[in-house]
Amino acid sequence: MELKLLSGIESVGRARWESFLSDHQHRTIFQSPEMYDLYKEAPNFAPIILAIEDNRGILKAILLAVNIKDYKGIIGDLTVRTIIYGGPLISGEEGNPEELSGILLKALIDTVEKRSLYIQFRNAYDMTPLYPSFQKNRFLAEDHLNLIVSTSDSQTAHSGISKSKIRQAKNSVDSGVELVLASTEEEINHFYLILEQIYKDKAKKPLPQKSFFISFFRAMQKGKLGIIILAKYQGIVIGGMLCPITPGKILSEWYICGLDKMNNKVHPSVLLTYGAIEYAISNAIPKFDFMGIGSPDKPYGVRDFKTRFGGQSVNFGRFTRINNPNLYRIARAGYSLLLYLHLI
Repeated sequence: MELKLLSGIESVGRARWESFLSDHQHRTIFQSPEMYDLYKEAPNFAPIILAIEDNRGILKAILLAVNIKDYKGIIGDLTVRTIIYGGPLISGEEGNPEELSGILLKALIDTVEKRSLYIQFRNAYDMTPLYPSFQKNRFLAEDHLNLIVSTSDSQTAHSGISKSKIRQAKNSVDSGVELVLASTEEEINHFYLILEQIYKDKAKKPLPQKSFFISFFRAMQKGKLGIIILAKYQGIVIGGMLCPITPGKILSEWYICGLDKMNNKVHPSVLLTYGAIEYAISNAIPKFDFMGIGSPDKPYGVRDFKTRFGGQSVNFGRFTRINNPNLYRIARAGYSLLLYLHLI
């Protein structure tokens, strides 16, 4: 069977892309045209769409990646990394998955190798059949856990939540905290300020610019991408959760924050997580995805928090390829120095 590599949304075709996803068992919103649009609009994000078609013009594989950098200028160039959520997606029909994934990986490497520190696949399904093609292209496999809560049945979902978290959620509601869907850009501004402070003080990780969240909110208003849930107390935003949704399949927790120490009766992060699970149950979304609970051999306080909401731990792992080892070491050292000096 003759195969042809496609690059760019014009070559792939939005309608063909959507049709391919509609029948794929591992489809997620993160490999969709809507996510491509979000990346395209966001500053410092640059999406890359690759696909393979056969001699009948039928798509056999799709890969959506994104180059992300944190700053402008020379410093920004030293922070570029290539991230892939939940891909590649290979057709389950005839064809060799290893061959198809190998073509996509080589094309991706050729596209980003000279301007990206590393490529990382954050796996959302069991990619064991594709291991050989990743190994041939110098990707290293690493364990990484995730937590999936089944929300197809209300009783099962609730039975997995610890009594302490149920109590904290109830206390929050009794104290006057309410959950709402974001309705204004001003609310997104307040949500972002809290998130920005937490990422600076606790998470110590890069955070997309506020415009990324505004773009997601605008897509949400058109019924695309997902939802942003806010926790409000006395009319003031005290937390939020950005949730991409794969319709009829998965609600994901991508970004979450909360002012959890403002009041011993108010627990916005707990209520937001509980509320997101409730939203999935009420809207016939069968899974709630925590999007990562860390490496199994490293202590991680966030994992301790998330596992109190039940669910099943899975280890689909990650694949990482360092494109330029020397530059990667310099960039990591520079980032550590900036953190030490409290400049980021």
